[in-house]
Amino acid sequence: HENAEGSPGSAFAAMIERGGGAHAFADALSKKIKTRKQGQLISWAGGLAVFFSDSSNAVIVGPIFRPITDKLKISREKLAYIVDSTSAAVPALLPITAWGAFLVGLIANQFEEASHPVEPFNAFVYSMPYMFYLIGCILLVFLIAYFGKDFGPMAKAERRAHEEGKLIGDGAKPIRKEVTIKLPEGSQPTVWNMIIPVITLIAMILGMFLWTGGFPEKGVLAALGSGSSIISLTMAFLIATIVAAVMSIQAKVFSFSEALDTGVEGIRQMLEAILILILAWAIGGAAKSVGTSAFIVSATENFMTPSMIYVSVFVAASFTAFSTGTSWGTFGIFMPIAIPIALSLDASVYPAIAAVTCGGVFGDHCSPISDTTVLSSIGCTCDHIDHVKTQFPYAGLGGAAAIVGFIAAGITGSAIASLIISLAVLVGLWLLLTTLFGVKVGEKV
Repeated sequence: HENAEGSPGSAFAAMIERGGGAHAFADALSKKIKTRKQGQLISWAGGLAVFFSDSSNAVIVGPIFRPITDKLKISREKLAYIVDSTSAAVPALLPITAWGAFLVGLIANQFEEASHPVEPFNAFVYSMPYMFYLIGCILLVFLIAYFGKDFGPMAKAERRAHEEGKLIGDGAKPIRKEVTIKLPEGSQPTVWNMIIPVITLIAMILGMFLWTGGFPEKGVLAALGSGSSIISLTMAFLIATIVAAVMSIQAKVFSFSEALDTGVEGIRQMLEAILILILAWAIGGAAKSVGTSAFIVSATENFMTPSMIYVSVFVAASFTAFSTGTSWGTFGIFMPIAIPIALSLDASVYPAIAAVTCGGVFGDHCSPISDTTVLSSIGCTCDHIDHVKTQFPYAGLGGAAAIVGFIAAGITGSAIASLIISLAVLVGLWLLLTTLFGVKVGEKV
């Protein structure tokens, strides 16, 4: 369910990339995007704009902005970090995405069993200010992009790309092969070859969510919250891919058979990633079968107090997501644990919901077998292990700030106060590390 749109999404990405639309769009932007800061900020903004799905983000934002970041000598590792950090954090933060719909469904199950009076959709909204890691993750990407200072393995990758012109490291083996776009003579793709299919994709996703969610019998928000993510995303990508293919044929980039081959080739390039995902899900299934969740509960129940429940859930969920490589599997394991414990301790359920969500995404960001991490490496044509190594310190920084935030939430009970504390810690740690170890590419080291 988590990546039902992966294969049609890769076909769509291949169509707009090889059909020339992505490069036409990049060429148009490159006339205005002249600096490394601008290149990173526009990639960050693109990640925020493609908010509806993690897989969609990875397979769309990477191919669209990679030509721009390549020209500016921004490392593939940096682009993969930007894509990965927005691909899961943004969808998990909003209730009208596939992630939000899944989380609202899990909350609804627990509220129904406990006869809790709050609407599950409203509970998710109330938990949003407690999403410390997700908010901090988005903020940290902006800070790094705007101020241009990196530390750790990412700093080495950025210096290599800028000073040596090597966008990937020596010996790197990207999961996805480099694609060299050679447009046939007489073809005339424009920026509309990308813009119209993307608009079609977004409109179809929203429309299908409304339709499968029971609109107009249900209200807009209720329909978006209960719509089928599998049907909506799969059909939306299919229609958008057809639109992109028709426009590419009209622009004389492809013949009909070439457009069909391009879509099939895009799907074929996902096979290795799909194998990794299957193995990751197998690990998750095995962990569930041997009673991993029960073990975690028994190991932590002795110190579960109202003031410690949120940070304990966050840490346990992070460990599980890192070990299994699946955030959604982690949500499924810990939401039925965190909500009942919070209710039994007469503690607020909203930080508990956020702790499960943030822990799942944080562990996912750190895990080499995570589906979103793999897809980000594919979308940015980056060596997967290099992506994991360069992203890990930044994810750890956000995780540390989130731990402080959940401790503060347990003590103060205030969403605003704990959010301010968490973000202040994040910015403070970032300033400390960049002051001591930071490198700004282009400056004398």
